[in-house]
Amino acid sequence: MGVYRRKKRRGEPAGPWIIQYPKGVDPRTGKIRYTSEKIGHSKRMADLAFGRKMLEWEKKKHLGLEKKEDYLFRELVGWYLKLPVAMKKKSFNKDEQRSEILKDHFGLRNAREIKPAMIETFQYDMLTKPREGKKRVYKPATVNRMLALMKRIYNLAIREEMVERNPCFKVSMLPENNKRDRVITHAEFEAIVSHLPKHAADIVTTAYHTGMRAGEIFNLTWDRVNMKEGFIELRAADTKTAEPRRIYFNDDLKALFKELGKIRRIRHKAVFTYRGQPIGVIRTSFNEACAKAGIKDFRVHDLRHTFNTNMRKAGVDRSVIMKITGHKTTAMFDRYNTVDSEDARSAMARYEGFLRSQITSGLLHALPEDKKEGRPERATH
Repeated sequence: MGVYRRKKRRGEPAGPWIIQYPKGVDPRTGKIRYTSEKIGHSKRMADLAFGRKMLEWEKKKHLGLEKKEDYLFRELVGWYLKLPVAMKKKSFNKDEQRSEILKDHFGLRNAREIKPAMIETFQYDMLTKPREGKKRVYKPATVNRMLALMKRIYNLAIREEMVERNPCFKVSMLPENNKRDRVITHAEFEAIVSHLPKHAADIVTTAYHTGMRAGEIFNLTWDRVNMKEGFIELRAADTKTAEPRRIYFNDDLKALFKELGKIRRIRHKAVFTYRGQPIGVIRTSFNEACAKAGIKDFRVHDLRHTFNTNMRKAGVDRSVIMKITGHKTTAMFDRYNTVDSEDARSAMARYEGFLRSQITSGLLHALPEDKKEGRPERATH
């Protein structure tokens, strides 16, 4: 920084006088940025120009008049995705996918010039225009997740003084109507499983008998399964709510885990595998099995709701169910309700009895009327 002239190979100064002075501060690193400017062949003029630039810099620095650097929206997205606070999110992979959609729509725009009306247009387009290569449009819940990500990016950029305002604040979230009450009977569950390949049937059976989330099952490792005591120990890092929980399993699952334990792999700890590799999705085989079983509008996640319903019908207390499934409730409810291991064991015993009663009831309905009432069969001539 200062006033200087370039030098020839022999070290002799030549050419015009140049001044180097502070231009601004990089909001991402906090380092001062410098720029150079040719003034002319007068050293005195160069000194005066340098003095003026330094005076302007001091005024900007002390009075907060420094001009902010402009960023394209895609630059903000790229900066955000490299932040530790973004990379440690469990939904980071989904954020990367959503950010690509946001960049397609806003990427080349100046981040400061994006207005609420532009974001509302984006919402409308996502709801009305089918995605590329697809026939369906995005659902309101999916669009809301995109808007939430955009809002988060702007909030962090404001904190780092990269932008001054968040255009998402004045944009309302779309109403979501994604509540589902779809459950199946035990007979329907068995019909689905009968049409599934073994690796998918094992996952569906685990979901049906534990109420675990799909991600918790796909990522389940053997160090989380306690065969001796009969429970699955999920740690905070394994759950969506970042809260550990213990899930006791019934005789069906105990037999299933024993069977899977005989073919466990050395290369990894995954419980559920297909051809030696951990399983990440079973959507196609599950949908095909439901179609063959004649069951419509049923998803893998609905097995979680089915488990909750079966537990409630079995007479298990709501607080115990929530503790098993990891559903959150009010702070006061959590504070004054304690669920210990004995409660959870008792809950599984009731649940097992409820399923057995369903199976017995199904068999009785299949018998002829005279056998149900214990009457002897009439002789036929």
